[in-house]
Amino acid sequence: MDNATFETEFQCWFANMCTSKCDGLKSLYDDRNKELTAKCQSVETDWLKIWKMFTPEEVTYFKKAYPASAIDDETKPTISYKQAMETAKEINKKELLCLTLYTIDDECVKYKYIRLGK
Repeated sequence: MDNATFETEFQCWFANMCTSKCDGLKSLYDDRNKELTAKCQSVETDWLKIWKMFTPEEVTYFKKAYPASAIDDETKPTISYKQAMETAKEINKKELLCLTLYTIDDECVKYKYIRLGK
């Protein structure tokens, strides 16, 4: 329901992934797409179950490449560089993580549409 609210931030992240070609991460479409689609479309699945589907390499990529980082670790509450990106991540974490894995499994935009599990 927040798609218009964070549209710019999600477009920014998607463009970042496309520009970096997902850092060359291997597609796991055949291994996880059916489960990923079911979890991403389920209202009962929380973001942590999606996060656990990330490989260690994908976790490293996400943490390194997602464009938001704390300005000062001693600031409470933490203020981030590109605060809008941090807010989008915290409020729509599941959607962001699903978008990330779908994009990686799409070989970083090899296909015209997201390939959903059958």
